This record gives sequence, structure tokens and C-alpha cells, in this order.
Amino acid sequence: MSTRARNVRDDYVSCLTQQLSEFELLKSMYPNNNEVVLTDNKHLTEIQNFLENPTEYTPSHLDFTINLFLRDMKLEVCINLPSLYPEEEPDIYVRCNQLNRQQETKLNSDLSNYIKDNHLGEVCLYTAINWLQENVDAYVSSNATDQKIIKEETTDILGKKYVRLWIYSHHIYNKKKREEIVKKARELKLSGFCLSGKPGIVCIEGLDSDCYEWWKDIKSMNWKKITIRKTEVFETPQPKFQNFEEIQLTMSDFSKYMDQHGFNKAFNEVFGLLNDE
Repeated sequence: MSTRARNVRDDYVSCLTQQLSEFELLKSMYPNNNEVVLTDNKHLTEIQNFLENPTEYTPSHLDFTINLFLRDMKLEVCINLPSLYPEEEPDIYVRCNQLNRQQETKLNSDLSNYIKDNHLGEVCLYTAINWLQENVDAYVSSNATDQKIIKEETTDILGKKYVRLWIYSHHIYNKKKREEIVKKARELKLSGFCLSGKPGIVCIEGLDSDCYEWWKDIKSMNWKKITIRKTEVFETPQPKFQNFEEIQLTMSDFSKYMDQHGFNKAFNEVFGLLNDE
């Protein structure tokens, strides 16, 4: 094994050891069976096996949900830890049935900013949870009238054209985020697809007002990187897909998938493969 590979492996060992320690601490703080829920127990076993016998193979991400019960509210804190967390920021998204769409979006946006501003390469999940406990009441009592005015103003500007957005993310692993991407798209009757994995690619198409409402909600989640790489605008609807679905393909198969749908140029643009003329 080369020196570089050994150093990378040692970084993984250090980060994953800290992850497991923090995970065990959270389980001790929330000991009931329904409070800390692993998305897949096999991922935890993979990490434990890796730490016992480090190899060049990197185990799956630790992905779990903490169910917080605060007063009359239940908060689902969906957490996905990159292999190099805490050196990298954690991936956290909060869902709460007692919050409306605008309140939930604002909560996740502010939580994301809080993490970015305070993450110093150290474990920070308890700090993020503590922030939620101290601040969630402010979002429940936010002014619904202001939200209605904002929505009406946005509708006046948008809703006139049909668009297709191409979105690039550093990765899309978190199960809850993937569920939200699909759920919100279907609620708004949008079509397209979400390619999960690393990188993550989303194609979303429909009325501009609906697409940008979806985008506002999705981008408010805590992402390492997510951006609209390409926007197509049409005067009349020109959908390429019947509905919205998640797909899981290798990059080679995804390239073929895009070609089959007539998106060869879009594939190159999304991945920055076209040179400026």
C-alpha cells in the first residue's frame, strides 16, 4: 500500500471512530427504541468491520434518524454522515408534520447556515440538536400572513412558462432527502428523475412556479454542494418524462440513459464537458 493510500485509510479510521463514539453517545441520550433509528443496520456493521480490519474499501455512510419529541411536536432529524465526518460537514435534514412547507423550509435553511458557520472539523451533532431544541418554537409561531403574501407575489411573477431544471449535487445519499425530492416533485405534479449517489443529478420539469417552489424547498436542506447547472425554458409544455422517479445507475449506464432520452448535450453541460466556443 502506498504512503498516500495509507494516509487516506488512517483518515477514514480516525473519522469513523469518532462517528461511532458520537453515535453511541446519542443512543445513550435517547435510549428508547423509537428515538434513534438506523436506516440500515448493515452499514453500522460495515463500519465496525472496517475499523477492526482497515482496508482500501470504504464502508457505506452511517445514515440514521433521531426522533425528537418536543412539547407537542415530533421532529425527525435525518442524518447522513460522510465517511470523513467530522472533517466534513454532516448532512442533516429535519421533517416535522406540525410545520407547514414554508416553516419547514426556513428551519432547514437556518439549521444549514448554523452548521456551516459553526462547524470546525469536530463532532457537532449534539450541538445541532441543541440548536433545534432551543429554536424550533420560533418557526411554529412564524407569521402565516407574510408567507401567504410571499407566495402570492411569487405566483404573479412565475407560472407563465414551462421549464426544465438540471441540478447537480456533490452527492445524494441520505434516504430521507431522496424521499423528499420525489415526494415534493409528485405533490407538485412535476416530472423528471433523481439519480442518487455521487454525484447526484436531478432533472425536474413543469410550470416554472412549481419547479422553483420545489427547488426552494430542496436547496434549503443541508448540502455539501447543490446548484442548477442548466435551465431550459419553453412557451408550451414539452415534457420528456411521464412522472418523477428515482433512478440508480452507473455513470456509464446513466450516459446511455440520457442519450436514449435525447439529452446527450445536457449530459455534457451538467458535467461541464463542453468547452466554451
